[in-house]
Amino acid sequence: MFGFLRSYLSNDLAIDLGTANTLIYVRGQGIVVDEPSVVAIRQEGGPNGKKTIQAVGKEAKQMLGKVPGNIEAIRPMKDGVIADFTVTEQMLKQFIRMVHDSKFFRPSPRIIICVPCGSTQVER
Repeated sequence: MFGFLRSYLSNDLAIDLGTANTLIYVRGQGIVVDEPSVVAIRQEGGPNGKKTIQAVGKEAKQMLGKVPGNIEAIRPMKDGVIADFTVTEQMLKQFIRMVHDSKFFRPSPRIIICVPCGSTQVER
């Protein structure tokens, strides 16, 4: 019974984490997110200072090459694999929030992520 309630209240997501774009498919709705895999990061307090995410997706892509010195727009995916784990994690969190708003009694979404067939265990 609890499994039925969980599946009824939660979203099933499929994520295609690509070098150029990230796609998120929601069961019953189709592709709901098609955003560039780009993140804009603000560096505070010099090279060893705190990094905060300023923008992700289309908004961050517009910043590529046009940002001040303390903000850097980067692509955390290189050649189909994750190049920067922490930035990719933050990017995914932002994309998931776009489709899975957290409500009071809302369980976590069930997620499957596509990986290239030739990727190593570390890359997966």
